Amino acid sequence: MEEALEKALAGEGYFAFPGVLLLRGPDALSFLQGQCTRDLRRLSGPMGALFLNHRGQIEEAATVFPHPEGYLLAPWGTLEGLRARLRRYIVFDQVELLDLPLYRRLYADGREEVAEERGEAYPQDLYPLFSLLKGFYLLSDIQGELPQSVGLLPLVDYGKGCYVGQEIMARLEGKEVHHRPAGLVGLPPYPEGEGPWPLFWEGREVGQAKRVRATPYGALGFGVVRREVPLGAVLEGDGGRFQVEAWPFEEAIWSGRRSSG
Repeated sequence: MEEALEKALAGEGYFAFPGVLLLRGPDALSFLQGQCTRDLRRLSGPMGALFLNHRGQIEEAATVFPHPEGYLLAPWGTLEGLRARLRRYIVFDQVELLDLPLYRRLYADGREEVAEERGEAYPQDLYPLFSLLKGFYLLSDIQGELPQSVGLLPLVDYGKGCYVGQEIMARLEGKEVHHRPAGLVGLPPYPEGEGPWPLFWEGREVGQAKRVRATPYGALGFGVVRREVPLGAVLEGDGGRFQVEAWPFEEAIWSGRRSSG
């Protein structure tokens, strides 16, 4: 596992996630345009997209691929969750959702593709650790957050027309939100878990630790904190202490800083 992690961190190889949705039908473009944050008229290759609720918070996320019959959607979370989110909004739309036995291949260098086979992918249980070190998001990291609060504003195309959550995005255009993403470096004692845990600074709650893991480079985590919290600040939460760092982590946080524990 350690050898695989080192190769992945060097940008070699890929991860494979099973299950892809095919959205097809006469209304496929108009329906999906009304659901996600991206302008699909610009779609020529893989494109990350967010699916918001009416308050502008992230419900689901997926990579969208062009397809001769419509669109392929590879979820960042579960196939069931993305399918349920889309079906909830199908009323009179002439669209069809089909589960396909395909794989989303996510390369360690950030490229994505859809494949029929898993191939020589890394073990899937390595991905949470890899994603934490390299700044790739799990759906659980960002669910319930505004795109701006987790650094995903590049996945919002302004001016594309109406979609679920678009009104909130329009109101916030050009404005700073209260929170931002943060890397967390654990200080002894080291808590570990999926979170979220509240984080406190100078006696007040300033954010959440979304997940913290014991890694070969010490306890590291991802969180969302208020903008006034400076880099280097020490926060407390769930019995642990965390130093705030930039997100994604700078390579110096994990490269060559192997824990002796």
